[in-house]
Amino acid sequence: MQPPQHLSGAVPASDHEGGAPGHPWQGIDLDVYERHMADARVGQLQRLRDITGEQLAAYPFRAVGVLGVAGGNGLDLIDPRSTDVVYGYDINPGYLDACAARYRGALGDRLRLIETSIDRSVRIEPVGLLIANLIVEYVGAEEFVAFAAANARSVDVLSCVVQRNDAAGFVSSTEDSSAFAGLASVSSDIDPEALTSAMSDAGFVDLGRRDYPLPNGKILVRQDFRTVPHP
Repeated sequence: MQPPQHLSGAVPASDHEGGAPGHPWQGIDLDVYERHMADARVGQLQRLRDITGEQLAAYPFRAVGVLGVAGGNGLDLIDPRSTDVVYGYDINPGYLDACAARYRGALGDRLRLIETSIDRSVRIEPVGLLIANLIVEYVGAEEFVAFAAANARSVDVLSCVVQRNDAAGFVSSTEDSSAFAGLASVSSDIDPEALTSAMSDAGFVDLGRRDYPLPNGKILVRQDFRTVPHP
C-alpha cells in the first residue's frame, strides 16, 4: 500500500487494500465516541492523550505512524519542527476527515491519512515509531502479530496499548455505550502476557510494560517492542 504524498483528507477505501465497508467502527459517530471516552466514569480520552505524549517522548523518531488514529487525539503533542511525517490509519473516513480538519493546519503536508482496516495484508510506510493504542482488541492478537511481522522492516519501535477488563465489561457504561453494541462482533480481550510472548515468537524484543489504572477499575497496559535489526 503506497499512500499519496499529499492528502487533503482521507483516501477512499477503494484505493487501498483492507477497506471493509460495513465494519462496525464505520457506523460510530466521532462525537459519540469521544464523548464516551471522555466521560468521567471512563477516563480514557485524556489518559490516552497523555500516553501518546509519553510514547512520542520515549521514541523521538522523525517519522511516526498511528494505527486507529480516529480524530487525532494526541497529535497536538507532535512537534512539527522535529517530525518529518505522520501517517494516520483508520477504517472510518469520517474520523480521518475530522483529523485532517483539526491538525492539517499545524502539521501541513506532514500529516498523511489513509483509510484502511488493519490486517496481515496491509503494508505501511516506513516509520521509526508506530503507535497502536486500543487497536489490538479489534484486530485480534493473532492478526495483529501477523501484521507486525509483515511490517517488521518498516518499523523500529511498536508501542501499543491494550485494555484489561478485570473489573468491568468490554465497553464501559455511559449514556452513549449502546452506540458500541456492534463492536461485540469484532472485539476480543487481549492478555498482555500472551501478546508479549507472541510478539517475541515473531522476532520482536520486549522493551517493557506500564500499567495505567482507570476510574472504573479497568487498566490500560502499554507495551513497547523493538524490531530485531535485519542484516
